[in-house]
Amino acid sequence: MSGSNWRKRDLPPVGIVRITPGIGEEALRSYRKCYMGISLDNPVFKGDSLESLVGWAVERFDGCLVVVGDYLRRHNEYILTGSGEEEAVAASLSAGDSFIESSREIFAKAAPGRLESVRWRDCMALEEYSQNRSQLERLYVSDGGFEAALRKDAGAFIERQVRNGRRLKVPHDEAVSVSCQYLLEEMAVFSALSGRGWQVELYPGPELTVLVKAARGAFEGLPEGLKRRINVELKVGGGGVEAQ
Repeated sequence: MSGSNWRKRDLPPVGIVRITPGIGEEALRSYRKCYMGISLDNPVFKGDSLESLVGWAVERFDGCLVVVGDYLRRHNEYILTGSGEEEAVAASLSAGDSFIESSREIFAKAAPGRLESVRWRDCMALEEYSQNRSQLERLYVSDGGFEAALRKDAGAFIERQVRNGRRLKVPHDEAVSVSCQYLLEEMAVFSALSGRGWQVELYPGPELTVLVKAARGAFEGLPEGLKRRINVELKVGGGGVEAQ
């Protein structure tokens, strides 16, 4: 496991837990760009742990794209608060604003040109996104194995919320279905980014089961970007926080 501290010696260390598909760290270094998706409700993306993650990324890659998952969060806002569409979007974009403001000083520590941030809607506006989303939607209705893997990940997220004391504001089956839409949207963005050269994803938590299976070639008809994507599961200090 490799580790790093950035700027301050008292920052928590960052290490690689797993790379999917299974390539070594030496092979990983041949990729010069990475992206990091920000789950706004995951406390690891705050303060010293965020600074450690950003420092680890910019020390190892020539460019790191920070993807703020604000608009994506509207699905969970609906599931957990019962908000209507406009309210859910407004709350999610507000959370994105807060993240950007609170992380401004951390991001400013990166060397010029090493770090760039984008918001979720920017990624959905990429030309490749719509094609990838349509392709994944077709796979979802035509491949029972893909549907089952996606619903398993969605169901696991819902069960974690219930286990952690959060009450669902919609029926359980609807919550799982909405969570599946979250995942399809997320995967379509990942594929679009990969297609544009951002193949390496950094995340402080386990990879989704459906994406592990995809990396092993379990599904025919995946978008090309997903086939080339590499996930790097990171551990910060005592460990990353698992979140959708």
